[in-house]
Order: sequence, then structure tokens, then C-alpha cells
Amino acid sequence: MIIFELIETWFKTRPYRLMWLSIPAILLGIAWVSFGIVLEFNNPAKTRVFYSSAADRALATRDFQTARVAANWLLLSGPESREENLFRLALAELGLGQVREGSALLNLAAPLEKPGYAPAHLFAARQLLTRTNVTAQMLQQAEIHLNHVLKLEPNSIEAHQMLGRLYFQMRNWDMAKPHLLAVASAKPDTALLLAMLARAQNDDIGMRQWAGTAAGYFQGKVKKAAEENPPDRLAWATALAIQERYAEAAEILKTGMKNSGNKIYASGLANIYADWAAYVAKTDPHNVVSRLKLIQQGLEFDPQNLGLLEQLLLLTHLPEAETSSARAVLTQMLAQGGSSAMLHFVVGNDAFQHGDMEQAGEHFKLAFDLAPNLPVVANRMALLLAIGKQPDLPRALAISQTLVEKYPNEPDVRNTHGIILAHLGRWEEAVKDLEFALPNVHDKNATHTALAQAYRKLGMSELADEHERLAREPSEPSAPAASKP
Repeated sequence: MIIFELIETWFKTRPYRLMWLSIPAILLGIAWVSFGIVLEFNNPAKTRVFYSSAADRALATRDFQTARVAANWLLLSGPESREENLFRLALAELGLGQVREGSALLNLAAPLEKPGYAPAHLFAARQLLTRTNVTAQMLQQAEIHLNHVLKLEPNSIEAHQMLGRLYFQMRNWDMAKPHLLAVASAKPDTALLLAMLARAQNDDIGMRQWAGTAAGYFQGKVKKAAEENPPDRLAWATALAIQERYAEAAEILKTGMKNSGNKIYASGLANIYADWAAYVAKTDPHNVVSRLKLIQQGLEFDPQNLGLLEQLLLLTHLPEAETSSARAVLTQMLAQGGSSAMLHFVVGNDAFQHGDMEQAGEHFKLAFDLAPNLPVVANRMALLLAIGKQPDLPRALAISQTLVEKYPNEPDVRNTHGIILAHLGRWEEAVKDLEFALPNVHDKNATHTALAQAYRKLGMSELADEHERLAREPSEPSAPAASKP
């Protein structure tokens, strides 16, 4: 009550005449305050910051509807940061399931023909490389996007890493190396790729150096991990195997399999034993017993491992007295119902090498029916379709063309493609593929024969004569590498 009485007394005792005189000053004050508020909320720079932050927060929380509204406002408010805002709007549209609209906006933010907005190019490259069926065209587009990123941001670790891995997968070692080296200190796991790259380039010193770095890094990760992490343990074992420490690598994977029961370690162990057998074949080629023992140990973990089956096949190419055990293993595997694509491929390849084209054709057909997407099988099938008793050149070319698009740097793939083109009378195209393949192809006699025919048809007699001479020289063909088509 006292408070109300005080308020009533205050109003009754006010000099209202004087207060009316102060109204202009009060209104002026209100006007200035209102003007300040308007300026605050109509400051273009601050408003853009507000909407930019709102768009980014909405994208981070997957509130794509809000992100779309904010990105649209930013685009309509002016040309500032246009490509960045196009990217924001593209992400919002894609998040809302508007794939066509989102893709079109992404193309504006990250055009193929010129550098646009670096994060948009990174996003586009990542989307291309993570698709299920990546085509040669997709790989080329991803490469262009990543190179645009590096033009805009030369020190982008993610772009260097992605581009290095892309070139590595394409077996373009010279292009992959500088990008992987650029991120090696920031991304220690890259050391394993650099070790593999050095091995491919016959750089023994670099191979051992990088493999040692990778082994130490992944060993530390495995030891410190609170729970089993198969990729790190597999990488540790792979690094040791590159250093030819096969027994240690095998034990590491056996420990992981014992601790976790994860079947992925069985495949890793099979690969270790395949590499181990290959090492013995190189350093002690007549030690057939040790090689066969390693192959059998690996097959216990993965009976369908192509690397192990290839090593078994190589044993069958030794003198008969030394290879009876290997042939017996292959025969036993087939007799016990072995029907894997790799097993049929190995048996077919053995028949192919011994000139039994009919048996080879049967096994290659079974292998191709079981695994048409396995490159090494498809490549051999294409060759057989071209040179067999009943050639089917259109089908052979279709299979081979698909492989060339995916593996343009593989000698065996290009060699098969060249032979097929020669059979089709497309001489200039055939020469291009055959000359590319010749330095690294396995059976050079067939390549020289095809080149001799092509050069003669092109009127280049001297080159044709030289290739015919080389084709008559003895050759020791070997089976195709397990890791290559």
C-alpha cells in the first residue's frame, strides 16, 4: 500500500507544464534509438554474416530447409561470395533429396572447365570417387576437380591426399609420388602407400624406409587402441611384409584373429603367405618344398586367394619331377568340388601355357561366368575369344574395351586390346596398344607377332621384319600377376 501511495503522490506533485516542454527532446531521443536499431539490422555486411552463419549451422545440423532459405537470401542479396553460396544451396538441395537441382548448382559452384569454389570441387571429387561403380570418366573428372582445388589452395592437404591416392590406384606412380610426399608429415598413414609405391618403382631404399615408418606408426596405433581395429593391424602387418618380415607379419594377424575372431584377418594372412611364397620363389627358386608348404598354409585361411593360386600355378611350370605335388593339389581342389573363379582361372591358365586351348577355354568360360568383373579373368577371356577356334571378335572387343577404360596403364590389358584390334584389321590402333604393352608384357612373342602383322599391313616392312625376327626368339612367358588384370 505504501508503494502505491508514493506513486500517487509523485504523479500529483509533478510540474506537468514543464514536462510538456520536454516532449520534443523525448521524441528526438526515441527517433535516434529507432534509427540506430534500423541501421544495426540493415547493415549489409552484418546481415550477410548473420545469414551465412545461419546457413552453415543449418547444414551442420542437417536442417536443410533452413539452409536453403538462408542460402537463397544470400544469393539474392548480391554477388558477394556467389560460388560459396551456390555450394551452400547445392548442399541444401541435395540434403532435401533434390538431386537434379543440387547437382546443377554444384556444377555452377565447381565447374569442370575452370576453378570455382575449392570446397565445392573437393566435395564433387569425393562424390565421384565414392560411387559404387567408378568409371574411367568419373576418375578423370575427379582428377580435374582436385587439380582445380590445388590451383585455388596449393597447400590443401585433403586435395593432395585424394589426388595421390587416385594416381596410386591408377598405377601412375610418378604422378602419385609428389602428392603423397606433400602430406606424409601431416598424414603418417600415407607412409604405407609410399612404401608400396617405392616397391613398384624398384626403389629398395625408399621402400624399406617408408615401410619402417608405416610399421612404427600402425604398431603404435594398435598398441594404444582400446579395442581391436582390423585396418590398423592389417596395415602394420603389410608394412612388415614389405620389409620381408613375413613370419612377424603372420603372427600379428594370427593374434588379431585370435583376439577378435574377425574373418578379415584370414584374407590378410592368405596375402602374407602368397607374398612369402613369391619371395622364396625369387630368392630360392628350386626350394619347391618350402614354397608349396607356404602356399598350403595360406590356402587353409583362404582357399580362393588368387595370389596363392598363382604361386601354385607357377610351380606347375617347373620340371615335372619338381611339380607333381603342385599339380596334385590343383587336381585335388577341383575333385573336391572347387568351383571358384580363381581356381578355374589358374587351371585354365596352366592349360593355356601348355597349349591345350580346348581345356583352357572350358576353364576360362567357367571362371568368367562365375566372376565376369574380375579383371584378370575378363582379360584372359577376351584374349581367348579373339584367338580361339571359334573367335567372337565383337564380344572380345567389348570386354577388352571396358578393361582398357578402367585400367589404361596395365600392359596385359593393352596387349590383349591390341591383339584384338589387329584381328579386326584396325592396324594403327593396334600398334598404339601393342607398343605400349611390349616393354612389360608377359608373353612378348605374341606381341611381336601381332606388331609384325600390323606394320606389314601399314607398309612398314623393315619394322615388320624386325618384329618377326624377335617373335622367333625363345620366350619364357609367365602367368599374369595376381594384383593386375
